Amino acid sequence: MRPILPALLLLLLSLTPARGDSEAIAAPPAVLGLGEATLLALELAPQIEAIRGLRFKRVVPVEIVDDATARAHFDARVAKYWPENRLRDEQTVYAGLGILPEGTDLLALLFDVLEEQAGGYYDPDSGTLYLLDDMPVSTAPILMAHELTHALDDQHFQIDTLLDGAGGGNDREAAVGALIEGSGMIVMMSFVLDATRSGRLPASAIIDLQESEAGQAAKLTAAPQYVQRSVVGPYILGQQFLLQSDVAALTSGIRPQDLDRAFADPPASTEQILHPEKYWDRAQRDDPRDLDLPDFSSRLGKGWSLRSSGVLGELIIAIVAGAGPIDPLSTATDHYTNEAATGWGGDRWQLYTKGDRSVILLATLWDTDGDAGEFEASLPDLPGRLIERRGDAVIVIAGLEEKDAARLAARALEATAPAHGEAD
Repeated sequence: MRPILPALLLLLLSLTPARGDSEAIAAPPAVLGLGEATLLALELAPQIEAIRGLRFKRVVPVEIVDDATARAHFDARVAKYWPENRLRDEQTVYAGLGILPEGTDLLALLFDVLEEQAGGYYDPDSGTLYLLDDMPVSTAPILMAHELTHALDDQHFQIDTLLDGAGGGNDREAAVGALIEGSGMIVMMSFVLDATRSGRLPASAIIDLQESEAGQAAKLTAAPQYVQRSVVGPYILGQQFLLQSDVAALTSGIRPQDLDRAFADPPASTEQILHPEKYWDRAQRDDPRDLDLPDFSSRLGKGWSLRSSGVLGELIIAIVAGAGPIDPLSTATDHYTNEAATGWGGDRWQLYTKGDRSVILLATLWDTDGDAGEFEASLPDLPGRLIERRGDAVIVIAGLEEKDAARLAARALEATAPAHGEAD
């Protein structure tokens, strides 16, 4: 599955006006049948191999499916990597921290956006590429270029194994997702650049992509920031990460060795995705600091239990820190973070529950005391929320009376001391 990003494709066309000096890719029929789709995938596979610098180990099967089948696939993937109880917990935490509006049905919103944006998807479980039957058939080469890249990366690096190794529902998994989608993006873009330069891909394919439901992106543009960042961020930020912030480098071809290096040693945080130098430059390499908080249930009193925990990372904590809204149809990355979120060193949130009541604890670590101070200053003073800072650690608690919250914050700051000391 891939969001359709009109601005990105317009950028490609502005870089490379079609010259029409080579034989065009055969125009697909009005309705793309399974046979035509299979032949197209076989035709494109060598081109994707040449761009990516890898060879397919086996032929990638192709299927054409309807919206109901795609929805069932999304259901299964969400159940595997983001179980509903986990998603509901995160919804509670995100609302309590101001990341999502109160009352947001996150699962329904995500499915609405995914159904709008899906033109095709690759399934690692079956090793099969799927195209939606309601996408403009002229866009099939573009969609296939992206999904064939996933298939190629999967055959060499087992992308689900990488996601499993990152842990469920946290910042590290988001960083690995950005690597996977970034690879699909830059290979697809390189393919489109070459095909439009040579005239093998007509400009009408780009226009059809823009005019599709996915290209119009009405549901995506209306979604909250968190949904936009979760859906679009892996593609835009992932390609920026792999190109080391130099999109113009596409005009001279991608560096397959960079992709191979990143798959062999995946980025550890969205901070590294947002600031590529913190991954690629060995002198500036900045891995996250682990923050393992104890279970504070006994401190809260009888009946309280720790329900779940996770890591926000810079991409999401930037919302808490007041970063401006992103434009999901733009390649600009300026608003994905801000000064108050930059300097993130690590974090951990916890959700405690007792019946219908909930308490949220967010512990954050920063590269310097000054970075922590900037984050603290960015947080609005809201009823029912306590903010405490000590050195490079900032604690946020929501859902407790002030006196009880202060005691819990003091305990949480004590618990950050080992990680806090590692920065010295």
